[in-house]
Amino acid sequence: MTSYISKFNFYLMASIGAFFVPILWAFASVCIVVVIDTITGVIKAGKKDIKDVKSRRLGHVISKLIYYMSAILIGRISELYIDDQIPFVKLCLVVVLIIEVKSIDENFRDTFGFSFVDKMLNAFKYFNRKD
Repeated sequence: MTSYISKFNFYLMASIGAFFVPILWAFASVCIVVVIDTITGVIKAGKKDIKDVKSRRLGHVISKLIYYMSAILIGRISELYIDDQIPFVKLCLVVVLIIEVKSIDENFRDTFGFSFVDKMLNAFKYFNRKD
């Protein structure tokens, strides 16, 4: 009886691992970008007034991570059961990254007075111009 239970546990863990391994990079990317956004937000709040840094506002980071991870999980399930030719996880990740980079840029603009996205776009235009 115990060998059946141990086999079941082994197959269950292998199945869960096979489901999550392809999206671990997406989870890591989301966590990194959210941490960067949180750090820039704390710097922005601390520059204005140190009283603006509150744990209640930092609690929104957890809900944001849960929403983003849920979107990636739904994308993974969609890839498995709807169509594996459409990269739903990558599409969800692109949307999350656009949202977070925009938020980081707003924090950066409020803190330092210029937008790093505008600077990068100007640099791309400068290097891609035809002489």
